[in-house]
Amino acid sequence: MGFSVPDAHLLALDAHDGQVDEHGHDHYLAHLRPLGEALRPYGPDAVMAGLLSGIVECTRDHPDPARRFDLDRLRGLGVPEVVVEAVDAVTRRPGEPYMSGLVRRAATHPLGRLVMLVANSRDLAASAALAATDPDRARTLREGRYRPARRMLLAAEAADRLHGCRVLV
Repeated sequence: MGFSVPDAHLLALDAHDGQVDEHGHDHYLAHLRPLGEALRPYGPDAVMAGLLSGIVECTRDHPDPARRFDLDRLRGLGVPEVVVEAVDAVTRRPGEPYMSGLVRRAATHPLGRLVMLVANSRDLAASAALAATDPDRARTLREGRYRPARRMLLAAEAADRLHGCRVLV
């Protein structure tokens, strides 16, 4: 049997072991697992892409080479090529601008775009919660990052005659 959603959960859990967000929450539990769950209606490839979406970016500088993941290593583990391509599409390159680099590139890949749209929806919700404690920061993120990214991703989704027009999250 090939690489599966449970395999992606285990890989993400192991790869992100010890990583926490700015609030001290476990990265896998607070971000990747909910993202994978939100992608479940779109099928196993979408779930795997969501679970593995940060694996390359978050491990590229790990001091232990055994804990670093790149696209070739994912392929060697049997991760489906469409998932590897989606991970590549949503992985920010060092020094890459957010909108003109990462978001524009992710918008061109159907599965990467879907992962980014679902993650963006979660970011917008988090921005609303942040507004209660830091309204200026929340407004800056919402208006300068999340909403412009969403517009770009939704435009690409609507223009994609082959893969687009999914339920727009």
